[in-house]
Amino acid sequence: MNFQDSLRLSIALGLTIFLVLLRFDSDRIMRSDYFRSRSGWIGPLSYYGLVVLFAIGIAIILPRGRAQLFLAPGAPNSMLPVMLLFCAVAILNGLVLAFVRYRAILPLPNQLLASRLAGAAANAFAEELQFRSIVLGMLLFAGLPGGVGTALVVQALVYGLAHRRLWKERDWYFLAGSVILGYAAGLATVTTGSVVPAMVGHFAVTASLFAFAGGRLRQRPI
Repeated sequence: MNFQDSLRLSIALGLTIFLVLLRFDSDRIMRSDYFRSRSGWIGPLSYYGLVVLFAIGIAIILPRGRAQLFLAPGAPNSMLPVMLLFCAVAILNGLVLAFVRYRAILPLPNQLLASRLAGAAANAFAEELQFRSIVLGMLLFAGLPGGVGTALVVQALVYGLAHRRLWKERDWYFLAGSVILGYAAGLATVTTGSVVPAMVGHFAVTASLFAFAGGRLRQRPI
């Protein structure tokens, strides 16, 4: 590897680390004093904008960036079954949580539905771009011992750790669910060669929680 390639890889790695740290601090960023006196959507829009800009930068800098980061379109014949399976599991998860935690289906109030679904879509897009595209792609590019299996486990654990609020709340259902979601989304990405099924599946998981278990608005220990 020549000096130019080494420099490009170093920059891409630095941007990747920044993206992970950005996710760890996303709640504080979106609710910072700077955005407090402005419209409510300015904070999230700024955060998601940063994620997209850094992802574009990494894709440009990294050799074969789009393909390496699963940003190239996958084959429809392989993507559709994976997306349908992901959505089916997401619905089942929402139903199980509703009956385990609340003993009933408790959907999100209608007046909150539109804003929460928009937020869920943006969050699914950003998190999959950060972890299943950038982090997973960089781990595979690095050639870790154990190959794809190791990369899938590492990115899922890092994704679980990024949900630090769940650690403080000791909400083990959602904490375990975040790690499982991270692994499943990574597997879907590697299987199809595209991050799109993971984005769709991630959104389906959140939307199902809203539809059956009120998202995370109602909480009590399982």
